[in-house]
Amino acid sequence: MSYLFKEKFNIADLVDTQTQVRRVVICEPEEYLASLYGHYLSQHNFDIKHCPQIDGLKELLFSFSPRLLVLNIEAGNLQRGLVLNLLRQFPNIGVITMGYNTGGDVVKELMDAGICGHVDRRLSRPKDLLYIVKAVLNN
Repeated sequence: MSYLFKEKFNIADLVDTQTQVRRVVICEPEEYLASLYGHYLSQHNFDIKHCPQIDGLKELLFSFSPRLLVLNIEAGNLQRGLVLNLLRQFPNIGVITMGYNTGGDVVKELMDAGICGHVDRRLSRPKDLLYIVKAVLNN
């Protein structure tokens, strides 16, 4: 007898376990993009905070304690040194950078410093961020 359909089975549904809170901070100056990214992530039970300016980012990271930071590296005058400083100050927070026309040498320097990934907006859809975040957090 063959199956007509296959049901997805998740063993975590059977056991009462505590799951880690999946918190993500999105540092994106464009409100529309930030709300779009937040929409896709919140549909999959991520707790999202938006930081439109780089000025308040450190305070938000201290108070919210996210597991991941999505950072637009072309936001204003964001310097690579600031990104490297964030990586040193918050070693337990994964960082995914985003950019539209970021050079390969800049991406290589950031990857060498310890970011989890980089999204080139020219080659991706906004929903792709969800898949990258889930892969980085192993969800």
